[in-house]
Amino acid sequence: MKKNGLNRTLIKIFLILFAINFLCITTGCSTKETKETIIIKPAEPSSSVKTIFFDDFNTTQSINRNMWVSNGKAHWVWQGKTSANPGCVDGCLKQNSEDINALNAVMYVQTPQMTNGVIETKTRMNFDKSIAPTPEEKKRLRYFIGTGIVFRMSDVNNYYMFRLAGEEGCVLGKMVNGKWVDLDNPRRVRLLEGGRIKPNVWYTLKVQVYGNNIQCFINDSPVINYTDDGSKGGPPFTVGHFGLITFKCFADFEYINVYQ
Repeated sequence: MKKNGLNRTLIKIFLILFAINFLCITTGCSTKETKETIIIKPAEPSSSVKTIFFDDFNTTQSINRNMWVSNGKAHWVWQGKTSANPGCVDGCLKQNSEDINALNAVMYVQTPQMTNGVIETKTRMNFDKSIAPTPEEKKRLRYFIGTGIVFRMSDVNNYYMFRLAGEEGCVLGKMVNGKWVDLDNPRRVRLLEGGRIKPNVWYTLKVQVYGNNIQCFINDSPVINYTDDGSKGGPPFTVGHFGLITFKCFADFEYINVYQ
């Protein structure tokens, strides 16, 4: 009896050892101390970017045209790439008013409106030689002429504007009840050769606005970081239309991209 009991015990031990050995073979065993390994995956590109509005002014696609409204101070046309207007990939929005001195000519989108986000455009001043400005006009225009972006626009008399500004480099301001209020006006921006905006040269402009903070870029280089605390021109604008603007010059715009 004792011998049979011993045999049964030995069989149990053998089965336990066999099971442990089988487990090691299938899952792996180590007599060394193991530490938990934490794998950190690289961050994937954000997919949270939301496009609010985009227009490349392609002359074969007119779906966006009815969304645009002018403030009536200039003549705007969609123009394709031609030998007379090189540089536009598919087409451009062109401001070619007969009055080169048109002040604050605005073309804006009726809907949608925006509160926070980024507005980007590619633009150039198109100094039409057929206008033949006098030397005095050239001297006067070089200090202020420019193109740019309007945003948080409640109507044609109330909006923010960031634009190129000739000899001045660039300017951020707001129109309040039809009166201009200067917010930030950096002189001779270093990233520009000689600090002066040049005609017939393409510039990429970008405005990033969140809350009361406004950041402005030229060719992806930061030039203005301003927080509107209401001390200039009254309470900050919070929501409104967006669009494009010219000041005392003809201009081309290759695209506008608005996103969050």
